[in-house]
Amino acid sequence: MRNIANGVAALALVCSSAASAQGGNAYWGATAGIMDIDMYNADNPINVGLRGGYTLPSGWGFEGEYTNSLISGEADALNGGGADVDIQTLAGYATYRSYGDLYFKGRAGVLYEDVDVGWGSSDDTGISLGGGVGFNYGPNTNIELEYTMIEEDVGFWSGTMTLTF
Repeated sequence: MRNIANGVAALALVCSSAASAQGGNAYWGATAGIMDIDMYNADNPINVGLRGGYTLPSGWGFEGEYTNSLISGEADALNGGGADVDIQTLAGYATYRSYGDLYFKGRAGVLYEDVDVGWGSSDDTGISLGGGVGFNYGPNTNIELEYTMIEEDVGFWSGTMTLTF
């Protein structure tokens, strides 16, 4: 947990530094969605998180994201009982946004995940890919709908609202 807290603090520092750079847009936002787990007899957890980043005038940029389960999923245990399923992620991505009020977005990066199923826990680091569409809702507000591959059998369907400064 300490590593996650340090990662979020580093993300805040990087994004604050990016805000003072010239020519691009820094942003902060909140994200929420369903962690789609490919696991027999398991309900998907609902995650919420924070996202921050920076976009250059060319459309290229970077962003960091932290999510944690707000509502646990549930998996059937072998003994007939149930177990909570929670997923926590911390990631850094290179991004690209197309131009226009309605735009496409892609991202690729490195992700750390911690999966906790009532009877055990596992963590892993790996490559993460995502894509989606966004809409410039106002001069400083964007709404994005995305799918991100967390790992081979976990995907994150999310909605995000960001504020640009």
